[in-house]
Amino acid sequence: MYMIDLPLDAAKLMRFAWGQGHGRTADEDFGYAAHAWLAATLGESAPKPFRLQENRHGLRLLGYTSSPLAALAEQAHTYADPSALAVCDWSTAADKAMPAEWSTGRRLGFEVRVCPISRAERERDIFLVAISRAEAAGSAPPPSRPQVYADWLARQLTTDDATTVETNALRLIGFRRVRGQRNAHVESDIKQRGVERPDALFTGEFTVRDADAFARLLARGIGRHRAFGFGMVLLRPPTMRV
Repeated sequence: MYMIDLPLDAAKLMRFAWGQGHGRTADEDFGYAAHAWLAATLGESAPKPFRLQENRHGLRLLGYTSSPLAALAEQAHTYADPSALAVCDWSTAADKAMPAEWSTGRRLGFEVRVCPISRAERERDIFLVAISRAEAAGSAPPPSRPQVYADWLARQLTTDDATTVETNALRLIGFRRVRGQRNAHVESDIKQRGVERPDALFTGEFTVRDADAFARLLARGIGRHRAFGFGMVLLRPPTMRV
């Protein structure tokens, strides 16, 4: 698995998105535009999960993929339309090979942007779901939004015993609600409609418990909407224990 770093021109990305019939007002975080650009430029080789970061130079797209940068650049230069190809500065793009194996018991820090929603009935913020369930049962209200989200994230990270999460180290360092786009089927036509989603940024620490499951966790990402910029686990050095 490779981690890639693609510098994107935000203005060119949105011009490409407009050409695809997509508007900026319903895409506050560039997630849908980036998804459409990746599909048009890299197809099945496109990274998922990925993370978009804004800086003074434009946008930076980080992602995990099974293909090295050279193969992605060749595909883009061979098959992408000129307007799509121009979105990325391929001359300054970079990649690195991720570790082929992970040691059981290795402690790591991480940062992850997630979309904590439930789709049991319809797409809905899990904190609002917890409130509704408590009201319906006549029980005490749920803990705070950060705690509901942290409990959900801990369950995601421990799937298949991939990690042991240090729950006291989980920190919600950013939260907002963002609008995106979603395809809706109306009378045999596909129409785009704006949807609002929770956007939560966490930091924390965990220990690798099952090396293979952990590798799958990194490659797959966390939660829903991984194709729109959510769920990429970025690794950080762990804090020193005293």
